[in-house]
Amino acid sequence: MKNILVGIDFSKGSLHALEYAINLANITISDILMLWVDKQSDNESNHAFAEIDGYKDEASQTITEIMETWTPKLKGGKLHYKIRKGKVYTEIAIQAKLSKSSYIITGTHERNGFDEFSVGDDAFKVVTSAPCPVITIHPNYVALNNFNHILLPIDTTTFTMQKVPVIVELAGLLNSDIHILGINGTGLTSLQKKVDDNVRKVELLLREQNISSTSEIIKNSDITHTILNYAERIGAGLISVMTEQEPSQSSIMMGPKTQYIINMSEIPVLSIQPRK
Repeated sequence: MKNILVGIDFSKGSLHALEYAINLANITISDILMLWVDKQSDNESNHAFAEIDGYKDEASQTITEIMETWTPKLKGGKLHYKIRKGKVYTEIAIQAKLSKSSYIITGTHERNGFDEFSVGDDAFKVVTSAPCPVITIHPNYVALNNFNHILLPIDTTTFTMQKVPVIVELAGLLNSDIHILGINGTGLTSLQKKVDDNVRKVELLLREQNISSTSEIIKNSDITHTILNYAERIGAGLISVMTEQEPSQSSIMMGPKTQYIINMSEIPVLSIQPRK
């Protein structure tokens, strides 16, 4: 039995993510833990939301209503909820560790048309701080039960092969096809050999696991658009990426290519943290 953690803030996007999570849980026979984080600090008495009498009671009542609506739709697993207080991304990461979550599922905000990196501050930080893979769901995505095709990009980076075991396990549970996309964004022949070798290794592994797959190798410096266009072409239900962590003075930042894909894709994106 797996455990899926879903961040809930009562927005359309978070309920959209919950519906996706239930569809996923019904196939993988998983429990779902909904988590609402009270972001108000004790000294925010002058904050408009904090001054509303009984907002915590209202939140609890809303969660109860969500439980009553969605519990009958979860087959095989159980739907739970928990309330924590603090920073959203911190509390989600802590709860994911405590509950040994296999996946975190969170909604993203709609793009404003101008900022291609406007994933939403909380969703952005959840992806970069999570102790397990994170699936981000765009609010406009409608095929919430499409798990047929998983796109597995393989590039020249050090960490690219680390996502393969996660995707192989998930594809086995979902009975999904895996579409391997080898990408060389550099044009260098020496690195092309590395991509070719990695693609062959994945093909061999998938044959051994009896997982249906296709593969294609593309040379294109525009990696992000190549991935997004290919995902649309094959009707992918999930795009897998590594978070490409980069150190900064204040935090762990998501790599710009991954951030762009998460924000611009209306297809769900599975983000996996690289191991050092």
